[in-house]
Amino acid sequence: MYETRVVATALLFSFCVTILFLCILTLRKRSSAGLSAVYLAMCCLCAAIYNFGYAMEINASTQAALFFWVRFEHIGIQFIVPFWLLFSLHITDRNRRIKAWVVGLFFLIPTAGFLASQTLGGLNLFHPNARMAAGQALSAFVYDRTWPLYFITISQSIYLAVSLGLFIHALIRGKPFPRIQAIIYVIGCIVPWASSLAYNFGLSPYNIDLSPFALGLSIALFVAGFLKIGILDISPLARDLIFEGMTDGVLVLDAQGRLTDMNQAVQSVFPGIDMKESVAETWIINKSPPELLRLLSSSKPGEMEYQPEPGQTSPIYHVTATPLKDKSGKALGKLVNFHDVSDLKELQRNLEFLASHDVLTGLHNRRYLNEVLASEIEKANRNRGVLSLILLDLDHFKRVNDLYGHEAGDRVLEAVGAICAHQAGEAYTVGRFGGEEILMILPKASLVEAFEVAERTRKSLEGLRLRYEGLDIRITASFGVAGLKPGCDTLKELLIAADRALYKAKDAGRNATVLY
Repeated sequence: MYETRVVATALLFSFCVTILFLCILTLRKRSSAGLSAVYLAMCCLCAAIYNFGYAMEINASTQAALFFWVRFEHIGIQFIVPFWLLFSLHITDRNRRIKAWVVGLFFLIPTAGFLASQTLGGLNLFHPNARMAAGQALSAFVYDRTWPLYFITISQSIYLAVSLGLFIHALIRGKPFPRIQAIIYVIGCIVPWASSLAYNFGLSPYNIDLSPFALGLSIALFVAGFLKIGILDISPLARDLIFEGMTDGVLVLDAQGRLTDMNQAVQSVFPGIDMKESVAETWIINKSPPELLRLLSSSKPGEMEYQPEPGQTSPIYHVTATPLKDKSGKALGKLVNFHDVSDLKELQRNLEFLASHDVLTGLHNRRYLNEVLASEIEKANRNRGVLSLILLDLDHFKRVNDLYGHEAGDRVLEAVGAICAHQAGEAYTVGRFGGEEILMILPKASLVEAFEVAERTRKSLEGLRLRYEGLDIRITASFGVAGLKPGCDTLKELLIAADRALYKAKDAGRNATVLY
């Protein structure tokens, strides 16, 4: 009997030292693992208290000492369960919708059980008829088992059952951590739970409390798992800090194309989506265009652009689908990434605009005009069609800059550009050809039609009254109109013809339109 107690005491103290070592090691990971590390460390501390208290209990020589160590044990016995549940919720990423007051409720029953256990040696609310049993090596403490004990035991079982259910669910799905890790958690829940039930319901042989021994073995499993595969580093660090911290929306599909995971950023890609995976999968199928569904269902890698709602205000996403494979090349599923390229697209649009437009007037620039004119000449010559040009130059524009300043000159150019664009409409191309020269390209327009457009534009400019710093600025322009001779004129020749007509208008007194 003495030898049995010595072996049990040595084993319990060894477990206590091991568990305390895990507690310290776990706390060192709290910067990366967050509250999961703190809750697991508290579980370790409670288990160490339980092991130490039971070692002292079985070595107690008086009833007073026995009762003291039993009361001490209940610090660990009662509070290990709520910390275990909180650890389970955090490590399986199920803590997001739990309010602070709910966490407080987790400790309500354990606190009541702890307070009741502290009446041992007095009211004995938790341990009726408590006494010291003689001749027992590992079960010196006996008492009557009544409803408070069974109530606390059932409550603890519910806590452990929820934790076990969370780990089994993670084992089946293979996330948010590897299955080997989930197996360790499952075993870690079952072993101490089974021993606790056996003792509290009087099924333990010789009334021996096996829970401290089982709990020590269970925690030892976590030590091995922690050291070998980095339980706390993989989750929730990989998920909370990386996966959930990504600004890109990410979908994870299994080999059958079913949605198995997604991060919070998906809500910006699919506004209004329900984050429950089964509902979200149906939502995506019903809301996505055919091109996106083909990308999601294809087993091959692919990419596309996706805009939830057409229009300038809706974001644009570059979607990439990347197959996930194991080391043997077996397909595991697919990772679909939604990267917001709205800013890049806006920059691209701005660059494209600047490449073909004049910044001041918003009209097309000379480079673009030359490209369009060359294309229209080739088209007109091929189809034996007609093509006309209007080249206008503002009269005495230098006086505007000299009298009113360059800022006023810029406002005049903006106003003139707006009038020319309005007169040209969508059928014709208009752009700033030089400093104060504007060119209109009129495909399929005869000289007569071009002359009419030039005259309407001239009269509009003649009637312009630009208000600037309390002064009215007036402006006129001279117009030269030229037409293409099919098969004869080149771009250079056509521009020279329009320029000559323009200078004839200048020589005629300005504010006039001249046909070449």
